[in-house]
Amino acid sequence: MKVLVTGGAGFIGSHIVDGLVSEGHETVILDDFSAGNHEFVNSAASVVEADIRDTEAVNRAFQEQQPEAVFHLAAMVDLRESLKNPEKSYAVNVIGSQNIIRAAKNVGVKKFIFSSSAAVYGNNNNLPIKESEPIAPTSPYGEQKAEIEKALKDSGVPSIVLRYANVYGPRQGTVGEGGVVAIFCKKLRAGEQLAVFGSGEQTRDFVFVDDVASANLKALAYTGAYAICNISTRIETSVNHIASALLSVSQKNTTISHTEALPEEVLRNSLDSSFAQKTLHWESVISIEEGLEATWKWFTENVKVKNSNAKSMPKF
Repeated sequence: MKVLVTGGAGFIGSHIVDGLVSEGHETVILDDFSAGNHEFVNSAASVVEADIRDTEAVNRAFQEQQPEAVFHLAAMVDLRESLKNPEKSYAVNVIGSQNIIRAAKNVGVKKFIFSSSAAVYGNNNNLPIKESEPIAPTSPYGEQKAEIEKALKDSGVPSIVLRYANVYGPRQGTVGEGGVVAIFCKKLRAGEQLAVFGSGEQTRDFVFVDDVASANLKALAYTGAYAICNISTRIETSVNHIASALLSVSQKNTTISHTEALPEEVLRNSLDSSFAQKTLHWESVISIEEGLEATWKWFTENVKVKNSNAKSMPKF
């Protein structure tokens, strides 16, 4: 099958491309490399360098490539940046995504897999959160993901929405901070103290990037018209546990400090992925210990040591 992956040179997208190539799919990456990395590009994939906000460039790419399936990951994902520059965030995440949806519909794409986020749920304490829970995003990023989910459903393009929990793993944070795991790894590489907001007992549902890529590949075989699936471990892991585990894996002697808690931070979070298990025949298989060990190994082999002043705020 011919498949087009927007954001295919990025953190999650590049892992999906690797999986598609290994399964024998003809794979095209569409990326503007603002956050993607040329080093992550699979040599067996072809590349179209374009900004998804550029309607003409997007339409031309789809007309030339004629993909049968689309994985849409290209997005402006930095929460802080979206708050500082909401116009750009909306232009990339909503207008750009609308361009991709229209172009996909125009060429008769048979399957559209959209990377959404737990951010659409907002502050929901009914854990683990099921897909049937009402969405109530509290950030521009979450609002934008929710808007695109609706646009995709209304488009009539056969599609599946994957709402990710906190994804981590190799290749994260090479542009920007990344999530808390990437931030901690960079700080450990630089010999810096790990700073944790508040008590550190706040929890997140950390899902390894290889498991996320596997879910995307499973979604390609989904035959329904539209579905939403949480992609997660269903396990709550505290930030303190992440910090301690990385200290153990890295064998570093650095210390952990606690700073003032972030205002209105979500204290607990996890998603119920049982529907993905039923619908996609998928479930996460990589434990947090295995994932952190693989992530640290990648950082030691691929990321240069430099001082980092990034703070360790978990991303959604």
